[in-house]
Formats: sequence, structure tokens, C-alpha cells
Amino acid sequence: MKKIISSNIYLLGDASNSIDHILPWKLIEDIPKLFEDKNLAKIKNPAIKDVVINQENGPVVIDISATIEPYTILNGPVYIGSNVLIKSHSNISNSIIEDNCKIKGEVHSCIFQPFSNKAHGGFIGHSFIGSWVNLGAGTTTSNLKNNYSNVFVKWNGDLIDTKSIFFGAVIGEHVKTSIGTNLNTGTVIEMGSNVVSQSFPPRYIPSFSFYYKGKISKISFEDFKDTATIAMSRRNRDFSRDEHTFLDLYKKD
Repeated sequence: MKKIISSNIYLLGDASNSIDHILPWKLIEDIPKLFEDKNLAKIKNPAIKDVVINQENGPVVIDISATIEPYTILNGPVYIGSNVLIKSHSNISNSIIEDNCKIKGEVHSCIFQPFSNKAHGGFIGHSFIGSWVNLGAGTTTSNLKNNYSNVFVKWNGDLIDTKSIFFGAVIGEHVKTSIGTNLNTGTVIEMGSNVVSQSFPPRYIPSFSFYYKGKISKISFEDFKDTATIAMSRRNRDFSRDEHTFLDLYKKD
């Protein structure tokens, strides 16, 4: 994998556009194109056993340090990065799973940024997941509307037509969802938010928000910091190195 866009977006191949012109739903749409490098080859991992690897529609690239538990199905194109854990009975297709993620369940046409967890069942489809996200057990995205119309997304204050009938969610860095969370098509949850809901939450949740019992309240920076510090320390990472960046973003929000 090559770092080609920013410190938090990693893709295969080359890109001529700036980050300002690259939208999450376009990244999802272009996943197959990111695997067109003729030199791309599956990295052989001797620890992989009882795993179905289907490369009919694209390559399956697995880092040598990744762990793929038995009875998993990988339908290419798929990239699985360093220190990733794919748990048993998972089904991954047309997706990019960056380093240090834990994944279980069904994942289709998604990009997971480093250090994010979907460690239990549930379907995540046509979605972009930022770093340090934790998706509670059963968290599921809808990626297709019942009337098959295009999915619209609230983006930078505007309602934008993705020009696709398939799109799930954009989930920002350090977002947490509770067990059984269901997300509607075109949901955007901005960074630092915590979603506790047994029904569909709003399709747009601003940064550093706590959604509970149908209401949105602001998370204090200290509470966000405490949670992020604990989460990152479990992976031997120090939140204090990023604290000022997040504090600046919190003040601007």
C-alpha cells in the first residue's frame, strides 16, 4: 500500500486529485480501480488455513502479519493490512482493511482506516470508516434504499447526490456505536461522537456529539479525551501526541 493522500487516507496506486476533490462515496466506487496495478500479487501467509480466497473479480492482498481465522470468505478485490485480525465466519468483499483493525461479520465495498474495530457480527456496506472507530455488536448499515433512488449525503452543510443507489455511511475518527445500532443510507457521523440507539439515529450527527434517546448533546472535550486516551493506550498509542489537533477541531466545531 502507498500513502498517497493524507496521514489518514491510504490507497493503492496513484492519485492525481487532491483530498478536497476526493469524496468517500467516490473512493468506495473506485475500489476495484485501486487494484489495477499489474505488479500486485497476493502475499502468501502460511498461517492462513480453511479460508476461501476468491480472486475471480480481483486480487486478494494479505499482509504477512495479518491473521485470518478459519471459515472466512475473501472475495477480491480485497486488501488486508498489517496486524489485521479477521475473525472466523466473516465475509469480506471489494474492501480495503487498513492496519491494526479487527473485523468480524459481513463487509462489502468498504474502506476501514487503521485501528478501527468491528469485532462482532453485523453488515457494513459501501461505507468509509475512520481510524479508532469502535462499532458495537450488531451495528449495521443500510446501503440501498427501498425505492432504489440515489443516496443523498449531508456534506459540508450541503445535501449532495452521490449519483449512486449504493452508499452506506461515513463514520469519522473516534466514533463509537452501541450494540444493535442501525444506520440508514447516507448517514454521516462526524468525529468523536458516541451513538447509543436501538432505532435509526439521524442521518447526520455533528462532531463530538452524544446521541441518546432521540436527543443530541455535546460531549465535553475532557470526556472525549479520557475515552480516546484509554482506547489508544490499549493499542500502545499515545493520545497526547494528537490532543492539540483534536482540541483545535473541537473549538472550531
